[in-house]
Amino acid sequence: MNPTLLSLIELQHMDRMNPTLLSLIELQHIDDEIRGHRKQRDELAANLVRLRAILVQMDKDLADKRGRLTEATSFYDDKNIDLAADTERLGHAKQKLLAVSRTKEYAAMQKELDTLRKKSSDDEAELERLAAAIQEYRASVQAQEAKLAEIQAEVAREEATSGERLGELEKIIGGIASKKIVIVQTMPKDVVSRYEKVIEKRDGVAVVLAAQGRCCGCRMQLPPQQWVKVQMGKELHHCASCLRYLYYTPQAAAAAVG
Repeated sequence: MNPTLLSLIELQHMDRMNPTLLSLIELQHIDDEIRGHRKQRDELAANLVRLRAILVQMDKDLADKRGRLTEATSFYDDKNIDLAADTERLGHAKQKLLAVSRTKEYAAMQKELDTLRKKSSDDEAELERLAAAIQEYRASVQAQEAKLAEIQAEVAREEATSGERLGELEKIIGGIASKKIVIVQTMPKDVVSRYEKVIEKRDGVAVVLAAQGRCCGCRMQLPPQQWVKVQMGKELHHCASCLRYLYYTPQAAAAAVG
């Protein structure tokens, strides 16, 4: 069928439709739009929360690393002091050894000197290992500091962009919600009340198309007499299975089928 003619038939059909049913269809469109914008808003907000949580954890990890680096550096300094003390004791031991004349005393001093030399050598080796480990750990801390700064900059940009978009979305949602209030005020209260109950229980969808004798919400087959009346659009009808309000227009039904 010619698209222009089909659109004309659609308009003529809707002109004959029950005004409250037309309002319900419009109300559903509005709620769909609000839901879409709210989803976008919530996703943006959730992403910001996620990024901030990452920052907090990275900052905590970095603080832990800095603390361990401080402890390692302090331990290194203590070991340096020990090595200096060992070196001093070793010097004294060498001087005493030169002054010893008795063989027994000489052997005892030589043994003490060997012990001091070994301890000094062990301390030097440990200090070298500590120095290498500290250098590597310091590089790791610096790399994480750079990464943290990068993430902080990214989060700051995201907060600026998303914050602006969140504000826009709130305004859009508010504007659409105002339209809903206007429409609701023109509708019977019992119809609106039932609509709100169904929309809460049916994932935000309370008004659905009927096509080929079926509810497009739950795919339940409609009784023949009800299907005829739904196509006429003179009265309000709901699906006995999912309780959604039903409507029919030729163009929407053709699109649903094709």
